[in-house]
Amino acid sequence: MASWGTKHGETYHDLLGLHHSMLLRRRMRGVGPDATDWRERVETLLAAWPQRLADQEVLRASLPMVEPLADTVGYLYTALFRDNPALRGLFPESLHAQQERFAWSLKRLMVDLDRPEVIVPLFAELGRAHRKLGVRTVHYGPFGSAFLEALRLRAGAAWRAEYEAAWLRAYDFVAEVMSAAAENDLGEPPYVKATVVHHELRRPDLAVLHVQPAEPYPYRAGQYATVESPRLPHSWRSYSIANAPTEQGTVELHVRATGTGRLSDVLVHHTRVGDELRLGPARGTVTLTPVFGAGVLLAAGGTGLATAKALLGELARAANPPTTWLFFGARTVEDLYDREDLIRRAAQYPWLRLVFTVTDGAFVGSPGEAYLYEAGTVVDAVTRRGSWAGYDAYLSGPREMVELLRDRLVALGVGPDHIKYDPQ
Repeated sequence: MASWGTKHGETYHDLLGLHHSMLLRRRMRGVGPDATDWRERVETLLAAWPQRLADQEVLRASLPMVEPLADTVGYLYTALFRDNPALRGLFPESLHAQQERFAWSLKRLMVDLDRPEVIVPLFAELGRAHRKLGVRTVHYGPFGSAFLEALRLRAGAAWRAEYEAAWLRAYDFVAEVMSAAAENDLGEPPYVKATVVHHELRRPDLAVLHVQPAEPYPYRAGQYATVESPRLPHSWRSYSIANAPTEQGTVELHVRATGTGRLSDVLVHHTRVGDELRLGPARGTVTLTPVFGAGVLLAAGGTGLATAKALLGELARAANPPTTWLFFGARTVEDLYDREDLIRRAAQYPWLRLVFTVTDGAFVGSPGEAYLYEAGTVVDAVTRRGSWAGYDAYLSGPREMVELLRDRLVALGVGPDHIKYDPQ
């Protein structure tokens, strides 16, 4: 696939936009399937799969034969592109991240197949996300065939007919959920173009970007955007939005470079003011509840601060903001890259309690009246304060931190349904 700057690349995206426009117009005229009842379609699919729980046990039993799953997914792409070379252009040049994400999704399928309330939203979100890549319903068939071939090849002589039958039923269900959710979103553009209007390197490996969408970009504080750069076509990655919606419509992103050649590296080191990006529709569930309890707890590590800052901005607009604790942790003081802005906000908002934590080194100087410095992790600092019963907690940052803090908060009196975070 050529880059955006080439005639071929622009033609591809123009045709993709035209395709979605045609489908939307057909639906508006009442032609074609009505996707508004996609949840009813999913209920029908579940009812038509009576052996789902038995299949779950079979899938789990087959796992040792196909581990590591990321390597098995590598066989999948080899088979897919061998038989369908035209599909190679829908994927990024490097497939490593794609393999890891798909392997993680498969494991979630095996773990939570008995919980449709978990699995359906997960794969519905994947289906919506694939719209911006140009993936259509017709592509799920070849992908499924390549997937089953990869499982057979990886397992070898240990593969059994019952494994194949269970995986086929599971894949067909997942494909239907993804397809139905994607069709339901036809009234929403698969992405919008945006221009970088501010780029600031805060750390050698971390940048703060402000981008201006070319058209309205709806989102709620606490959600994230998937982003693509013309310098790395087809490589999409999710970044939390660091500001509540504004009249200006700008979107703030905090990006840490994670390795040479990846999208984060491109955004941190090779992106300038005036560059164009693409933003997929905003997603995520870490949004404020309409009624506050005893207070709000925001806990962030690393660039997870973006989510906490967006929620903090939304809280500041409330007529009577609740008592709010913001814990922001990093490895060193220097890694607390937005410390000055947070200190300014703490001085401005009497309802805000701000705590900085670091695990390596020590703070220099004394804390002010509006904020505290503490050694250790965010989990340590939250735990030291005892019960958080009645609070609504919003967690963002490294997966290990979020999962550990989630479990700790339950033990400290926070109801599980009052803890929000986006699974990674």
